[in-house]
Amino acid sequence: MSHDEHQSYIKAAADLGLSLSEYLRLRLVNAGEDLVADQIAQLRLALVDTSDDDVARGALRPLVLELLLLLRHLMKPGELRAVHAELQRLGITPWTPTQHKPGSPEP
Repeated sequence: MSHDEHQSYIKAAADLGLSLSEYLRLRLVNAGEDLVADQIAQLRLALVDTSDDDVARGALRPLVLELLLLLRHLMKPGELRAVHAELQRLGITPWTPTQHKPGSPEP
């Protein structure tokens, strides 16, 4: 790390009232979340650029599945229960792992 980078981290930590090690630890912990958020943003942009022809030939399926898995990764159990409750309120049965068994036809 350069001297300038080191100084900027020291200043950022001081601005938050943290030691340098506490600040860097927080950055490392949040780095995974930032990466997931960036991936979701990139997938969202890909959805915007998708044509009707792409949709018709199923080109979106891998993108949508990846997006859903990333969102599941971010969800806390309580948030997932709230989403399931809202789906049930709307008359939609939430998906569960037991609904899809290997070798069964896909929905």
